[in-house]
Parts: sequence; structure tokens; C-alpha cells
Amino acid sequence: MSLTSPNRGYPLERLEGSAGSMSWWSGAFSRVAGSLGDLRTTVQSATDLDGVGASITAARADAQEVANGLAAEIAEAELLAGVLQRYADAFSSSAEAANRLIDDIESAHAAWSSAAAEAEEAALSALSTSRSGEPADVRRANDAAQDAVATRDAAAGDLADLWEQFENHYSAWDTAYDAALAELAGGAGPAMTSEARSLLEQLLAADTPQAVLELWLAHEKLQKELKLAHPDIIGNLDGIPYDVRADVNSHRLEALYSSHPTGEFGEQIEALWNTLAQGGSHASLISFDPDGSAQVTAAIAYGDLATATDINVLVPGMLSNVTGMGEWGDSARALNAAGPGIASVVWFGYDSPTVAEEPSMQRANDGAPALRSFLLGLDAVHPASEKAVIAHSYGSTTAALAIGSRPDGLGVDQFIAVGSAGFPSDPEVLSNLENAEGLRTYATLSENDAWARIGRDTSWGGAHGTVPETLPGVTEFGSDGGSADGVDLAPTPGHASHDGGNGPLPSGDGEGYLVEGSESFYNIQQIILTGEPGTEMDGDGSERGFWDLPDWLEWLPVDPYRT
Repeated sequence: MSLTSPNRGYPLERLEGSAGSMSWWSGAFSRVAGSLGDLRTTVQSATDLDGVGASITAARADAQEVANGLAAEIAEAELLAGVLQRYADAFSSSAEAANRLIDDIESAHAAWSSAAAEAEEAALSALSTSRSGEPADVRRANDAAQDAVATRDAAAGDLADLWEQFENHYSAWDTAYDAALAELAGGAGPAMTSEARSLLEQLLAADTPQAVLELWLAHEKLQKELKLAHPDIIGNLDGIPYDVRADVNSHRLEALYSSHPTGEFGEQIEALWNTLAQGGSHASLISFDPDGSAQVTAAIAYGDLATATDINVLVPGMLSNVTGMGEWGDSARALNAAGPGIASVVWFGYDSPTVAEEPSMQRANDGAPALRSFLLGLDAVHPASEKAVIAHSYGSTTAALAIGSRPDGLGVDQFIAVGSAGFPSDPEVLSNLENAEGLRTYATLSENDAWARIGRDTSWGGAHGTVPETLPGVTEFGSDGGSADGVDLAPTPGHASHDGGNGPLPSGDGEGYLVEGSESFYNIQQIILTGEPGTEMDGDGSERGFWDLPDWLEWLPVDPYRT
């Protein structure tokens, strides 16, 4: 059974390792350090040899050189001994505790799944009975459904308690693991000065992108050394200026592309290379992680972030990966052309869900921290710029969770959701979205969009079933066609961001939400420029769609939005 924790997205898998073995190796490295120390003391004594002459002078010099070399080896052995022992202690107290919960969680999940299925069956039976049954039968069916729901909810509570314990233990282990990596990063790889190593440790330990930026700017003389030693870290560390990140990431991508990788991974690297090349001098690779996720993740900035007064961040939804970044780049360039001083970032920085994963919050839970860190970094490096997040489908779910995770809205000024798969139903997230100072939220749903409605209605337990268009303070705008300034604007034919409709389900004709020439995209441009949509809802030329029928899946627990 493959499960992930509901709040943090931790995989329910056994954390491999042996605290005893790690402690043994720690002791071994300590013994090596001690032996090398004794040897260094002996060699060091040769530097004090009495006498004069070339031979004596040469012997003293050779002894000093050996002693200096041994000092580095001793430091490395001591580092490994310390890291291993600290990690062994954390593994024993946290990882092993998490491992002991796995069987209990799997059993509790099975019990909840069974109870949920029985509750659904009882609910459908009650629904069927209510249409044609006798009053007594209806009451019995409703009572049975209520009992089944109570049983399901109790099982869900038991499972949630176990998950909370697991996440606490897993988080403590994860923190210790990150700390061990940070220590090793400072002591492994290319040779680094002690000053650069100390700075790297401080950067990795910094709590916020703002702290990262301040550290980076305060140590200009060490920047080149860190870029050469650890481009993978510097190229993706939020708070590092974007010209620095773009430089190291482009070189990393070029090296990887030149190695001719194969398979699906190779296709993603080639697509990313081609997308960046097609963007020309106005495109820069400001994040790039080829091997840290289920899919290659990246972010490409179009335009000059350093001089932009308005910065847009585009976030994709279900089934997206870097092979599709090209059409998103077209949208970014079209946004930039809407007015002066605009730059746009295409952010493919999370593992998007498959169709089977979409009902869950797992991918949003995984992706939101990465997007939150990116937005905080953007605000730290370019605090004076207006910032808009434009998110499609499940990307709006992820973005809502990120932006709504803090009362300050992460410095975002405009949050624009198109074809949303539903916002998280967490009251705190929704409250932050509504009340964050300076944040305005906008949303549109095409009347021809089936999959957004299905996404809202089928989210597990209504986890992302909140309808954004009708939330307090949200400005709804049209995507069903119309005209502006004498120009006809196309309706969005279905759920797609660019090309396509609703798969085998009924669709209209027109352009995707983010295609230039559509009513949706025109309104997005106007929101960025003026703060308001450019057309009226259901105005002249607006089309009626199939999926706004008043009885659309009305028996489901979450009401889809209907115009």
C-alpha cells in the first residue's frame, strides 16, 4: 500500500538505516582522527629539528607540509564522525518511532476506506429510497446513512491521530537529515576556504529568503567560490539574486543536455533546453532541479526581473511538466507585451498530480511549500514590484494553499485563478486569502469547463472543494466570449490552459484560458494593468455552455459552481 501523510505529504515508507551501524562508523572515524592526530604530532616534531644546512631545512619544510595535509584529513574524519553520530541519535529517536507506526496507519487506513465505502453506499441507498420509498423506509435509510457516516468519521479521526504522530516523528528525522546534508555539503566536494564553508552553512540554515539575501550580499568576495563549489544549491536557493541563479542554472542545463540523457528524463531536459533557447536573451532559467523530484522542475523568467515594476508568476495544473513550458512561455511574453515594466515567470516548481492523484491534496501539500518559498524569495529580492500569481486548475489549489498559509499573503498583490480545481477548504487558509492586506483575488470558470467542476466535486472529503468564484471579496471575471474595444474575444472551450477542451466530454469552441485573444486572457491582462477585469460578466457575445445546467451532479456532497 502506497500512502502519504495528509498534511505534509510524507510517504508512508520505512526509513532505512541502522543507528547501531552508524554509531560504529562514527567511532571508527573518531579512531582514525585520533590516530592521524598522533601521527601529526609526531610529524610536527620534525619541524623543530636542530641544525642548519639545506638538508635540515628541507626536512623541516617537508614535515610542515605533511602536517598541514594531515590537518585537513583529521578535520574531515572528525566531521564525518560527528555528523554520523548526531544523525544516528536522531534516527534512533525519530525515524524508528515513525517506522513503528506504519503497520498501525495501514490498518487504520484500511478501516477508514471500508467505512467510507459503506458510508457512500448507504448515502446512495438513502438517495434512491428518498425518491420512491415509503416514509418509514426513507427514515430507516437516512438513519443507516447517518450511522455509516459517523462510523466513517470516527475512523477518519483515529487515522488522523496516527498521521499526526507519524508526521511529527518524520519531520524531526527530516530536519536531522537536512542538517547532516548541510554539514556534509560544507565539508565535501570541491575544496573550499573555511570562510566559504561557514557562509554555505549559514545560507542553508537561514530561516527566510530575506535572511539568505542579506547573507549573500554581505559576502561579495565569497560568492564566486560558492557558485563554483555548489551550483546546485546556489541556483535554487530562494533569496539568491536571480541573475546569479540564472547563470549557474544555464551552465548546469547545458552540461546535462550535452550528455544526451535518454528516456522520459531526456525528453524533459531536451524540451527545457529548447524552450529556453526559443526564449532568447529575454528568458532566464532561475530555478532548475533535474533530480530532486518525481519530474524535472524548473522556472523560466521572461523579461528583466531587476527592472520590472510588475512581476507575474504562472502556475500550471494537473498533468503538467516541463515538456509543456513552451506554450506557457508564449503566455508570459503576451503578458509582458500588455504594458511597460512587466516580467513574467513560468513556475513549474512542483510535481503536478495525475488524474488519479487530483482528488487528493497530496501534490498541493508537497508543492505549496516550494511555491511559498519562491514567492517569499521574489518579495525579498524585488520588494517594490507588484506581484501577481496566475494559476490554472490544480495549480490554483496549490497556489491558494501557499498564499493562504500566512496572514501576509507572501507579498502577493493579485491572485488570479482560472478553471480552478477548487481552493483548499481549510478555514485558516480561506481567512488569510480574504483578509491579507493588499491581496486581491480573482477567479473565472468557463461555462464549458467540465473538469474544473469535476475536480471540485470529487476532492476527497471536500478537501479542495471550495468554490473560489463565490468567496467573499473575490472578483469574478468572464471567460465565455464577448468583445472589448470593438475586438471579438474568444470563449474558453473547456478546461485547457491553452489547447483542447474537455476530453470526451462536451466542449465549446474557442481558446484556452491563457491564450491571447480569449476573453479570459484579456481580462487577466487588464487586471494586471488596472486591477479590474476588462469585460462585464455575461456581457454581449457571451456564450452559454453545457456545464452550467442547474442539476449538474447535484447529489454529490460539494456543490459545483453554477452561473
